[in-house]
Amino acid sequence: MADDAKGTATGDRLLDSALRKSGSLVGAAQSFAVGLEELGTLDLPPVIHGQIDQAQLRVIAALYLASDLELAGIMPAVEQLSALARGAGLPIDLGRAAPLVAEFWKGRHDRATEVERHDTFRRLFGGSFEDLMLDLCEALYKLDELATNATYGGIAQQMRVRSTAIGLLEATVEGGGGITAFLAQEIMAALKAALAILGHADLKGAFGARDVWGTVAGIDRITKTRRANPRLFVRRGRAGMTVLSWLADAAPHLENMAVLLVSLDHPVIPAAVDWMEAALAIGETIGDVSLTTARGKATPASPWAALAG
Repeated sequence: MADDAKGTATGDRLLDSALRKSGSLVGAAQSFAVGLEELGTLDLPPVIHGQIDQAQLRVIAALYLASDLELAGIMPAVEQLSALARGAGLPIDLGRAAPLVAEFWKGRHDRATEVERHDTFRRLFGGSFEDLMLDLCEALYKLDELATNATYGGIAQQMRVRSTAIGLLEATVEGGGGITAFLAQEIMAALKAALAILGHADLKGAFGARDVWGTVAGIDRITKTRRANPRLFVRRGRAGMTVLSWLADAAPHLENMAVLLVSLDHPVIPAAVDWMEAALAIGETIGDVSLTTARGKATPASPWAALAG
């Protein structure tokens, strides 16, 4: 029983830590964008392309976490809860969480709708994104194969990391052409508000839940909604955010062949492994491992790729 409570607390702390990191990524990108706007119409030298890629990728990294938290049920559950609370279809007492739920409902027109969020995630993470992400994660995982250097692995493996990183960079920046740091900030703020509701002691007590996921499960029971294991999506989202954050840092060096991109002890490597394991576990859970890379590795089809648009 004590171990279960400890695991629950650890999971909540990891989720909170991931959201704080995503917020800092968005904040850094937003500061860069605002800085450019405040320069006005001055006759300036062209902005380095890598700088724009870095800012955009940091926003995309935060949005990747948001996309997996969407699939975990954070925003959908609270949206359903607030809609039920507005009517007469809620069979529980919200207690002191009621004002938070009411405020969430009241602000529904001031934040991105479900359709807008899904369209954003589809443009960024649909199509070939997961194949390209798997290519990069595999390259990072295999960096120590036939290693000729105890710190950086082999030259061929470094080249493979570089080529797969460029492929993912080009696809994500192209897909994020219409994405701004302001939209990402709005989505992250909505997620934080939703988590404050799901983690409220009175709401957890009403559902007999020990953590936010127990609250989500309680809401799902009321609304007769079925979801895959949300913790797998959180795990994949955190790992994917770490990989994409690393890609943002590496972006200015991708065309400089003299620079070795990543060392064998870099934290992006265990994150890449974590992403692959979580992604394949999700694919097995939902029964969809239909996409296959050129090297024969199956990766779960992104649910965003199936959305129309």
